[in-house]
Amino acid sequence: MMGSLTHGLRRLTLGVASRPPPTPNFSFSSAMRGQALAAPRRQMAATVAAVNVQAAQNSDRRQRRSEKQRIRNRARKSAVTTRMKKVFKALDTFKDEPPKTEDELKPVESLISEAFKEIDKAWSKGVLHKNTAARRKSRLSRAKNRLLADAGLIAAPKSDTEEA
Repeated sequence: MMGSLTHGLRRLTLGVASRPPPTPNFSFSSAMRGQALAAPRRQMAATVAAVNVQAAQNSDRRQRRSEKQRIRNRARKSAVTTRMKKVFKALDTFKDEPPKTEDELKPVESLISEAFKEIDKAWSKGVLHKNTAARRKSRLSRAKNRLLADAGLIAAPKSDTEEA
């Protein structure tokens, strides 16, 4: 009796191990109400692989976009710096001989206007922070007002260090 029992168990365990796993039934019933159906393992593995490939493609695309934006932002920042340098260089030409009238500063005014425009563009595109843009514009205006004050064309501007 004992021999037949072990023989039967062995046959059962061998039979279970050699059988393929049951495939899920994909029939859609009204009881499911549009819920997701269970996918077989092979499909799930393929889906996970597709998601990983897609994520890698998205990160590559994001990297390319970031590089383009970095170059564009750098060019815009450089343009701001160049415009500011042009203004300061134009103001330095008046160091030896200050302007006699404000009309002599018309070319400098147009350079300042261009610099302001470039700074405002950089701020609106998000290249410069709001406070940085304001500080740079203020720096240009102070330099011009300092020159006019040294020439005696306007009252001397108040300094930050002076106490009123």
